[in-house]
Amino acid sequence: MADSVTLVVDVGNSHTVLGIFKGDKVVDYWRLTTRKETTSDEVMNKVGGLLGFSKIKPSEITHVGLSTVVPALERPWIKALDSLLKKHVQVVNSKNCLGLKIGYQNPSMAGADRLCNVIAMREAGFENAIIVDMGTATTFDVLKNGAFVGGVIIPGINASLDALTEKAARLLPVTIEWPEKVIADNTDDAIRSGLLFGFLAELEILIGQIKKELGCENVPVYATGGWGKTIARRTTIIDKYDPFLTLRGIRLVALNGNKAAVVEHDSEEE
Repeated sequence: MADSVTLVVDVGNSHTVLGIFKGDKVVDYWRLTTRKETTSDEVMNKVGGLLGFSKIKPSEITHVGLSTVVPALERPWIKALDSLLKKHVQVVNSKNCLGLKIGYQNPSMAGADRLCNVIAMREAGFENAIIVDMGTATTFDVLKNGAFVGGVIIPGINASLDALTEKAARLLPVTIEWPEKVIADNTDDAIRSGLLFGFLAELEILIGQIKKELGCENVPVYATGGWGKTIARRTTIIDKYDPFLTLRGIRLVALNGNKAAVVEHDSEEE
């Protein structure tokens, strides 16, 4: 829909990303901290304020899409967006993924953001692909013959740092930046080396194993998520970084998803 204007929201464990698409082009983009105890009034106030700075007027928005991996925040976001925009809120779930075949033993357990990543790649014309989404958790999402067949979930870089410094009394949190070399001569750089070079090595090995199981060395690998750009610059195994990949998938579901699958809400506040 070339004339559509779509507001999409991706609620993650640490950050919530909002974007506005005009047609298939991103015209506005915001990144917020996810607060698990937030209310619909707080969401409405925050989103309303952001839209006040947008080039797009709320009345121009034709479609609204929501993906969340935080179940407690689904109802507040639906209520806020519905009240603010007076538009149907299409919530991504395993039942409205545009005919995507889901090879999970329990499809409803597949993260909505992971499904959106695969939907976006399929829409771009790929039958086979690997998507590495680097957030609080890092997920490896595998598209095979046009279907989501599963993947891998590992701790993200920030989560690994938190776990390391919380459990080891002598290790303090550090800024996460690339050290000059793997062999560090001080504790801070030793932590950085382990986090970044260690993560990179883990990523390359996992992608290599996934390609081996797929029986295809030439399958494209896309990266997205907060750490995607930083890591993609350091390896040739990632073919492209797309910061808006998940949002593209949410947009597609918002435009074409089955409205009967929407989660209803009432006036009760979460």
